[in-house]
Amino acid sequence: MALKPPACRGMKELDRSAFSLTFPVVALRVPTKSIGEIKAEMAGEVLRIPKMRNVVDDKASRDHKLVLLRPEIARLEDAGERLRERARENGWESVAHEVTVGYEFWSADEVLKAVLPDETQAPTSYEQIGHIAHMNLRDEYLEYKRLIGQVVLDKSPAVKLVVNKLDTIDSTFRNFKMEVLAGDPAAGFIATVRENDCAFRFDFSKVYWNSRLHTEHQRLIERFAVGSSVCDVMAGVGPFAVPAARRGALVWANDLNPASFEALRDNAQRNRVQDRVRAFNMDGRDFIRQAFVDYYALAKGGALTLPVATRSGSAKAAPPAPIPVASRSFDHVVMNLPAIAIEFLDAFRGIFRLVTGCDAPPADGAAPNLPMIHTHCFTKSD
Repeated sequence: MALKPPACRGMKELDRSAFSLTFPVVALRVPTKSIGEIKAEMAGEVLRIPKMRNVVDDKASRDHKLVLLRPEIARLEDAGERLRERARENGWESVAHEVTVGYEFWSADEVLKAVLPDETQAPTSYEQIGHIAHMNLRDEYLEYKRLIGQVVLDKSPAVKLVVNKLDTIDSTFRNFKMEVLAGDPAAGFIATVRENDCAFRFDFSKVYWNSRLHTEHQRLIERFAVGSSVCDVMAGVGPFAVPAARRGALVWANDLNPASFEALRDNAQRNRVQDRVRAFNMDGRDFIRQAFVDYYALAKGGALTLPVATRSGSAKAAPPAPIPVASRSFDHVVMNLPAIAIEFLDAFRGIFRLVTGCDAPPADGAAPNLPMIHTHCFTKSD
């Protein structure tokens, strides 16, 4: 039997009582000691609906329970021969019983399909950022937005706040306006997310975060070898920079958004990689040129080292000596701002001439190595 909640088309304010459904079933009054036997032998005759009990208390007897049969069995005579035979042999009485399910029984998808027009698909998908459910509702759902938000909140135990995106992502600071659809505003926008064995804390209303990029973050991080150097030009709150540092890379990370910059520094410290992450709050083009110049000068002079993390429990031991960095420029450059990152590539033109101060490679063999530049961008092409 496929249960559906009562249709409540056009509901705008959530009325949970409207989703109550009662239906009749036949029940067998069975001694408590025989419950396991009947459920094992005649499982096909017993009520089997997810999240619904098929054995309930018998108000008429403490020594008996009521075993609920499938809704398709309107009377005991409709049951299988084996069940009828056992009921006659043991004197199990069949009784009429009503099952009532309420709002809490239905999923968010089932509730919304009962409310929205028949041709409308239920918008139950959202991105979860800590305790925040971030939705991006299409225009046809906006008149139901408060109800949708409340249903998502009710059906998602880990969610305390449901928000809806109001505009496009700002290309400068990569944030967007949002409205609260449901939840306690006191829960706030400070979210904590775990990804790639790291914890990230940030104000979701001020910075950019996309949990769907987890696979891309991981893919790139796995390319960063222990002891490599990474220049993260549009670092955000550190989804590339912090795990890369935990993996053993030296990272110089930058973001123009002051809120992202502060969260980046905090997340580096929170994950105990602050010795391997240098954070900057600069324009991306300026950062690229300045970072390459400073890095080359430090590396050439032998002043650039990679701190080695001590293992847990070894606080009393002397910290291991830092490892000198061999590369004269970054091994990897990450540019993860798909809307405009490709426009920053001109900052690399002539950068080694700027770094070394001459057109030809240095005579001392200290020529900077060529980095791998990872530039994310959008495309409509197949």
